[in-house]
Amino acid sequence: MESDFEMGVREFLAKEPFCFRGLTKEQMALFCSALTHDSYSNEARDMDPPRIVESYERLEFLGDAVLEFLVCEIVYRSTDLREGAMTDYKQDKVCNHMISERLLAKGVDVDGAMRVGGGHRGLAGSKKVEENMRADSFEALIGAVYLSFGMDKAREIVIKTLID
Repeated sequence: MESDFEMGVREFLAKEPFCFRGLTKEQMALFCSALTHDSYSNEARDMDPPRIVESYERLEFLGDAVLEFLVCEIVYRSTDLREGAMTDYKQDKVCNHMISERLLAKGVDVDGAMRVGGGHRGLAGSKKVEENMRADSFEALIGAVYLSFGMDKAREIVIKTLID
């Protein structure tokens, strides 16, 4: 039986820009990790019984590289900008502030889907997700998309979310 978190992840992934349904157990594990902040995974070790919960950090590492590559490819193929302007374009698209802004503008509710530790919760239990956490989790999601569905699907999501 799935946890509330896993059901929430499935619901989140069924919406735009992902539109994923029928994910395998392995794919779900990747996407759950992509939406887990290290504050939660650190606290899980102290639970009774202790649990090992993978945070988004490893997937973020991969997703950051995939995202940068895709944005570079897009600017190269779709513009005639020179190298310096291409670098500026890439930096504008991949910096945490702009990723966070675009996610919020597109209604991609990473905040609602994320699992965070107690230090990122308000008095009433509401989540306090900072823009860098939101952007890092999105990069991890791109890593999970790449591993699960390949570069073409990752490209599609990057275009829908950050470029269009």
